[in-house]
This record gives sequence, C-alpha cells and structure tokens, in this order.
Amino acid sequence: MRRKAMTDSFRLVMSQGPEPGRTFPLNKDSISLGRDPGNDIVIGNPQVSRQHARITRQGGLMVIEDLGSTNGTFVNGMRLTGPHTLANGDVIGLGDAVTLTYYGADIDATETIVGQPTAVPPPPSYTPPPPTFEPAPPAEEEEKSKTWLWVGCGCLAALILCGALLALVWYMDANYPDILYAPLRWLGF
Repeated sequence: MRRKAMTDSFRLVMSQGPEPGRTFPLNKDSISLGRDPGNDIVIGNPQVSRQHARITRQGGLMVIEDLGSTNGTFVNGMRLTGPHTLANGDVIGLGDAVTLTYYGADIDATETIVGQPTAVPPPPSYTPPPPTFEPAPPAEEEEKSKTWLWVGCGCLAALILCGALLALVWYMDANYPDILYAPLRWLGF
C-alpha cells in the first residue's frame, strides 16, 4: 500500500507549452517524454525531440536523463549532461519552449539521500578582448621625414635653376655675344 501512495504522489505539471496546467502522473518505473506518440508523456511541440527524455524510479527517487535531444533537457536552468535526481519543485525544461514542474513525495528530513549533481552550468559567455591599436609613430620621426623632403625639394630647385642659367648663357652666347661679354670687357678680361 505504501508503494501505491508513493507512486501517486509523483507528478509533472506543465507550466509552459502546448497544454499549460496539465498534470502528468508518474506512475510507472520508467516514463519516456517526447513528441513521438509512442512516449508515455507526449508533448506536441516542434522543439521537443521524438525521444527527448526519460524519468526512471530508483528506490524512492525519480531520476531524469536526456536521451540525446537536439534542444537539450534542463533542470532549474542547467543543461543535463547525465542522470539527475529530481527534487520537489524542480523545473524541467525541454528545449526552451516547454517547462514542467516536478512534484514528488515529501521526503523525511531525517533521511540522508546520496546523490551526485550532474547538471552543469552553461559555459560563460565569451567576451572578446578590447581592440588594440598600433601607436602612432613619434612626432620626432615624422619631423625627420619632412626635413628630408624639404632638403630634396631645395636640391631639385637649385639643380633646375643651374640648368636654366646654363641654358640662358648658352642662348646668349649663340645669339647675343656682345651683350654677354660686355661686362667682362668692362672688367678688363
């Protein structure tokens, strides 16, 4: 008789999904959850896998495990990576569209239950490092490059001026030799 009373006290209540408020009694030793009509608890939502999760009775406890679902099974917001013992009031998530609340038998506070937590918190979000910028070259280096530019321009201008002067002398010698040599004669050359 104790077994029957204990079995009737385990249940899931859908809080979010296609049938909010619906109660699912957990009255078998193994209960499958999923979208496939062959499951013990059928949940018609596209985010729920055909064979999504299984709840099994182990002694006086109920244990849930994910069956390789696409969108994952969560207990209190933590994704399952292995079997997890359910506690009264745990919120089970099938993907992010369906949530069920687990109500189990009240456990005697003097009993010791040994269990291993298997829910793993989600990995921390990745924050990229701040962008790094190459420092601007020192002003002194920039000043040097401008100095060479001005020196080069000055040399080029002097070269052009010398060439123009040489061309003028050659032109004067060919066309106006009297004017070109008159100052030299005046100086006595």
